[in-house]
Amino acid sequence: RDHRPLITFPDNNNFHVLSAGEYRRLLLYLTSIPSLLEAEMGFHIIIDRRKDRWNSVKTVLLRISEFFPGIIHTVYVLRPASFLQKALSEVSSKLFKEEFRFRVLVCSGVEELCEHFDRSQLTPDLGGELQYSHAEWIQQRIALEKFSTLMKEISSKLDDFMHEIVDCDMGNDPSQTKELLDSQETRYKALKDELTSATTQGEELLTQVRKPNLTYNIISHVAAVERLLVQLEETERQFDNFWQKHSTKLNHWLKFRTFLLNFKQMQATLDGHLKTACDMTEVGETASRVENLIQEAGDFEKLCNCDLNTASAVIEDGEKLMQDPLSSVDHIESKCEELRRTSALLIDKINKRNMLLAKARELMDRIDKANEWCTTGVELLAGEGGLLAVDKLLEDAQTFGLAAPDQFRDMLMHSATQETRALVTQVAQRVEDVWLMVSVKRATLQRAATKPARPVQSVP
Repeated sequence: RDHRPLITFPDNNNFHVLSAGEYRRLLLYLTSIPSLLEAEMGFHIIIDRRKDRWNSVKTVLLRISEFFPGIIHTVYVLRPASFLQKALSEVSSKLFKEEFRFRVLVCSGVEELCEHFDRSQLTPDLGGELQYSHAEWIQQRIALEKFSTLMKEISSKLDDFMHEIVDCDMGNDPSQTKELLDSQETRYKALKDELTSATTQGEELLTQVRKPNLTYNIISHVAAVERLLVQLEETERQFDNFWQKHSTKLNHWLKFRTFLLNFKQMQATLDGHLKTACDMTEVGETASRVENLIQEAGDFEKLCNCDLNTASAVIEDGEKLMQDPLSSVDHIESKCEELRRTSALLIDKINKRNMLLAKARELMDRIDKANEWCTTGVELLAGEGGLLAVDKLLEDAQTFGLAAPDQFRDMLMHSATQETRALVTQVAQRVEDVWLMVSVKRATLQRAATKPARPVQSVP
């Protein structure tokens, strides 16, 4: 009636066969079944010895006195029912009640016992109404203990796994880190499957023990399974939280090491391109050679642009990585800045190279046109061309920038490089010579065109 847990020592005349060790294990197990709060309230104990002798009562009481792993509130004794034993009990009970540290009540029969308990708490053999199947109780306890053991095994596996990976070497090579992450994730999923399977088993067990019109002892099994399921749910939640933090840390480390590897590769690649660009100094001495160099420069620029785009992607990855609270911002920023600087230098070199080759192409175009003009001029000088042909030749010189020989020389020398300076000087001199000769011929033709005709004299 006061909701304290109750342990019954039935009148089976076999208590004496229990060894001391078996008795201790039995009591330890039985007292561990109630909740901690219930156990702290103290136990009621019923000793049924109606079919036995009074000495057996004393034996049980002595054993309980020597060892009981809990608080005893009251011990109720159903005394032996035979006439002789009843007579002995009336005398003996008065003598030994004071021998024990717990309260002992001797009941003459089940009616007196029922004065202290609700009949729904007692089995029919004790005058109660509690329908109790010991075989069913044992079966459920075995299933419950198996489930509890399974939970302990899983919990131990989870602890071992978490302790193993919490301080593991994450590796400096991305491939090692990826392999480690995949391996740990596989083990995590396997443990999650075990947790899911255990939850399913627990729910099935709960369905088995939860039946209509449950008695108190079976209700305790339901409560025990529910407690275990709650513990399992909490264990899984903690495990998921741990894995979430650990996998986030490991994934971040993988991204960081991948970024560093990509940085080193791209920095080395861009440095190589930069060295190649610095070595590309030839501008060509002929138009065909300049065109070949322009083609080579274009192919090189395409190659560089591909790697520059990759470098930009690496920088973008670094900038995203810096947003992560786990990142070392200064370290990543320095790497990104180094890539930006090298990329800018390479782009500048490519642009300058393209501008230089464009000027070389323009120079070669002027030189080719100048040579063609000189050839035409020499042919004109050698022929019978008139003033109109000479004026057209001088007019054609405007197409390649020849307005005056000295200005043309300055223009060519401004575009010349060390490689083309001799060629430019030679062409400029040739242009000046032809220009001078053509100018002289033009002046001669002009004088001839403006000379007055001689008067015609008549003959007498």
